[in-house]
Amino acid sequence: MACLYRRGERFWIAYYLNGRLIQKSLRTAIERVARDKKRKIEYELAVGDLQVVSKLPLPAILEAFCAYLQTIRTRKSYKNDVSRLRVFFGPICEALKPGVPGGARGKRRPNRCPDKYARDHVKAKLLEDVTPEVINRFITARLQHSAWSAKMANNMRQTLHRLFAYAIKHHGFCARDRRYPNPAAAVERQREAAPQIRFLSLEQIEEQLAALVTHPVIRALVATYIYAGLRREEALWLTPADVRLEERLIRVQAKTIGGEFWQPKTKRNRVVPVSDALLDALRAYQPPAESIWYFPSPNAKCWHPDNFSQDLRKINASRGLAWSCLDYRHTFGSHLAMKGESLYKISELMGNSPEICRRHYAALIPEAMHDVVEFQCDHRGARRHEQTRELLERILREVQGDGAAEPEGQPLRLVD
Repeated sequence: MACLYRRGERFWIAYYLNGRLIQKSLRTAIERVARDKKRKIEYELAVGDLQVVSKLPLPAILEAFCAYLQTIRTRKSYKNDVSRLRVFFGPICEALKPGVPGGARGKRRPNRCPDKYARDHVKAKLLEDVTPEVINRFITARLQHSAWSAKMANNMRQTLHRLFAYAIKHHGFCARDRRYPNPAAAVERQREAAPQIRFLSLEQIEEQLAALVTHPVIRALVATYIYAGLRREEALWLTPADVRLEERLIRVQAKTIGGEFWQPKTKRNRVVPVSDALLDALRAYQPPAESIWYFPSPNAKCWHPDNFSQDLRKINASRGLAWSCLDYRHTFGSHLAMKGESLYKISELMGNSPEICRRHYAALIPEAMHDVVEFQCDHRGARRHEQTRELLERILREVQGDGAAEPEGQPLRLVD
């Protein structure tokens, strides 16, 4: 039961919830209104709908959440999530402090790049201060003033949704607005534009590989991206044991090398067959015998993805080319789709879901649907039927009139 009492001109209520005494103002000086609110609170206490709003310090929750992400996300996905949290909250805890990309793995260097969102970070002390209104205002401002795309806004919403889901499950987060247990769920998703897919034609593939003839490692890597559809890090982490040219297959699988664990983006191992074109390119390439990497960097270590892209970009720029690893991967999927392969097979080979492949490559699949759009084809269809019948009758007359003996029984005739 709840107890109603007055403090000055305002009515207050006191009740116990989970063994804890709760005292709060009903914000009214009218006794009738106060008793109505008291009955509502007593009903919610009876059915178990009443909860105490939590008070979680934001820096501590973010630090714990980032540590949790490291255990469930791949390295690249973790980096992206932390970057979005830094944009939203700023570097308010150790895990969100920025560092310069390209440094030693697991180490930070002082960030020399200015924080372009320094004036736009959400200022909050408690996680409960981050309401749906706060998130909506931030995302709307970024769409209007920072030229964010709909995909960037949706990725930010997804990361915040994951943060609140973690806080609910592991720290008992209880939002102030009971309508939205997860505040990010109240934020509407932005409608994303149709994806713009760039891929190389057969002539452009030859031009790209010819431009890299003096760089055998990078040329073999690019050929693997084009003819096997691997992601950037998937090829950089290949070892000689993963490439089976005698069996004509490439294994993309999780591994631990030098104490560092790596796994594919989707956390699923897969096998990609080696085509004739890729087989010729890899047979022409000889990996260093002493290296543990199939495509080692110039210092005989594993390529850092950003460093590899930078080197490739410099070489292509000197030849007037602007292709990237994503374009090579799209080349693989696009040419398979144009050949008529099913989206399921493409998704299995590329390690994607069929839905993602449908969004990217469905428009490239050749489908014979011309007859479907012909809604004035009755007379044309009848005319084609007459022409076909005339042709068959002429062939039949020639067969029966060539002087051969007629077969026993009924003579040959057309049957509709």
